[in-house]
Amino acid sequence: MGKSQQPARKTRADLGLMVLVLSLFIIIVLGISLTTYFYNLHLLELSIFNCIKFYETPRILEIYNKDWKPLTTVHLGTTLSANAIPEDCTHYLHYLQRHNYSMRHQRIDEDYEDMICLDWTDMAQLHLRKLYAEGDIQCYSVWWGAAHEHMKLRDCLKADTEHGVWWGGGEMSEGGYPVTNAHIAPIKMVTGKLGRDSWGQLLRRTWLSNRASLLTLPENFRGEVSINYESDGQVCFESGPSLSVIAPLPTMKYHLCTGPNLTSLIYFMQKQAVMKRKIVAESASSLVTHVFEVEEKETIGSPQSHPDAAGHQNVSRTIRGILKEIFKEEVKERVQERLEHPVWIPWMPPQYSAITQAAVLEYVDSILSKNYGFWGHVLLPSSWQSKPGSLEFDFERFPDPSSLEQKLETKGFRLALTIHPFVSVHTSAFNAGTKENLWVRQRNSSLPALANYDDRYPSVVTDFSNPRAKEWFSSRLQHLQKSYKIDRFHLQPADAHALPVFHEYHAPLPGPDSVLVHFLAAVTAVSPPVSTEGAVTPPMPPTFLTLGTADESWKGLETLVPRVLTLAMLGYPLVDVGPIGGVARDGHVPERELYIRWLEAATFLPAMQISVLPHTYDHEVVNLAAEYSEIRKNIVLPRILKNISSSLELGTPLLYPLALFAPDDSEAAKVDNQWILGEDLLVAPVTQRGKRARSIYLPEGIWKDEIDGHLRRGGRWIKNYKVPLTKTPHFTLKSIDDQV
Repeated sequence: MGKSQQPARKTRADLGLMVLVLSLFIIIVLGISLTTYFYNLHLLELSIFNCIKFYETPRILEIYNKDWKPLTTVHLGTTLSANAIPEDCTHYLHYLQRHNYSMRHQRIDEDYEDMICLDWTDMAQLHLRKLYAEGDIQCYSVWWGAAHEHMKLRDCLKADTEHGVWWGGGEMSEGGYPVTNAHIAPIKMVTGKLGRDSWGQLLRRTWLSNRASLLTLPENFRGEVSINYESDGQVCFESGPSLSVIAPLPTMKYHLCTGPNLTSLIYFMQKQAVMKRKIVAESASSLVTHVFEVEEKETIGSPQSHPDAAGHQNVSRTIRGILKEIFKEEVKERVQERLEHPVWIPWMPPQYSAITQAAVLEYVDSILSKNYGFWGHVLLPSSWQSKPGSLEFDFERFPDPSSLEQKLETKGFRLALTIHPFVSVHTSAFNAGTKENLWVRQRNSSLPALANYDDRYPSVVTDFSNPRAKEWFSSRLQHLQKSYKIDRFHLQPADAHALPVFHEYHAPLPGPDSVLVHFLAAVTAVSPPVSTEGAVTPPMPPTFLTLGTADESWKGLETLVPRVLTLAMLGYPLVDVGPIGGVARDGHVPERELYIRWLEAATFLPAMQISVLPHTYDHEVVNLAAEYSEIRKNIVLPRILKNISSSLELGTPLLYPLALFAPDDSEAAKVDNQWILGEDLLVAPVTQRGKRARSIYLPEGIWKDEIDGHLRRGGRWIKNYKVPLTKTPHFTLKSIDDQV
């Protein structure tokens, strides 16, 4: 019996030992699993600067407000391996800085308050920097550096409705207000022609959202941008090849900013514009003066400072000057004149092969005979020249320019000339300018780069980065001014596609469109332009932007309002919507319905051009034009003129997208074909062929229908609102006293 119990006891002991070992194993595995879990949890969510979350595995960056509501979401490093985990290189970067080692990212003009460095081995390195706040605007810089030359760097801004409503970029052939209404494949974001290219000639490489967020690409960004490509609701940026010999590996940089509201971001963008166009203001010292306002900010114990021997934390003080423009009264007067009167572009019937002095006077007499009630500028197309770029009248067609200018002035008009940077190789200026190196040249050569003006004339392009070229061009305009008393000019800059791929300027320029500001400066030295068709930063008043010239097509009208609203959000207050009905080519006129609908919309917009006259059609169109002329004088202009001062000083638009009028209304943020004038007038034109009804969104409040006189409750859509061909829906917001 005793012997039989011994094996049983041994079996139970072995079993207990096995259970103990198994338990220890489970505890060890569980411990390792928990450690791994919490380690990965730390990797998955990294808190940065107390207001940013960075999810490292999907590489999602989110910026939050003080209430921890998400403002901006960016998918970083979309080309990196999906499961790659970065290493923290912040301390190493600080070590290099303390020992004065040079770094590719170091910029003396970008002080920062805090930073973090993340490194994906053999792929790329990311630097996130919290910049010093500018008033109530907080900005962060995002910089990528590739580890090898074949590494593409790509980030995507989440712009679908889940992540707010985003606008910006500039003129797009598809309209693109909000940005998810456009579809643009990855392409260089440079000035182009509407219809031919995805991007027009009026750009600003900035996007902002109804959550008071901002993303800005630097002027030297040479990569590609895509908008809602594959309908993914994203704005993506991809690095281009490096042009630097010192840092030959691809890099990419941009800024993310947040503010308390959209208006504060527009003020912030205005400050940036003032700095960028400083060279233009210096050319017009008689019209504008600069004032520096000093701002001092103190930071105690910033990450860049280190305790002294006694353990006291250093105090960092940052002093920065804010440049402001103070305009003379003449600037305001010229802006008001431009708003009150259209620019008239003489339309030539098919029997005219080219514009002539006699035809211009006949056109003006037609305006006066019909008593349209407007005067303004008469703008000659660039064909007034004997040859492209000669800057001399063709005396066969314009035998007496002085007489033309005097007769127009007597009739109440000012003569303006269209000018551009192209110079035909058949002009006398070509050979002389070649010897003086006045033209944009072929890369690594002294020979000028050849282009085709208007796809017909072999030409060179004036290099406005060269001071001698600017002086030459200004002197030619001064000759026109002294000889004929003509000092009003409209600019047709060369877009970025007009030059051959391999070209270079006299002076290094940050980007392919950076020369535009130098063109403006050269003309402003003689007289500020009336308007320009190309810009990548708001031009200095009194210069207006002229929207891209769309042919007489319904698409041109359908995209007109979205393009105007986009520019308004980007801080472009002075906008001319171009000729009513679009550009009439080869003597043809726009179809009647298109002309009427374009006239109706343009009446309620800041500034316009007229080419084809209403009496070209019939008496009904003439009477309609007279009716809308009275609406503009009595209803539209008083509201627009009231806002001139704030627009000049702060960059606020002369018309308000609904997103600015009702910033807390998520539905208003998406409306792409309505706007507000002043504080109370809502406009909702019809811009589609054959349409006699449309949907209209009214923000909160009580609105008076100015067509039928009825009061309508806001905060809702009005479906199937009937709109006859000769009417434009517009509503006036009633005050509380009016409602009682």
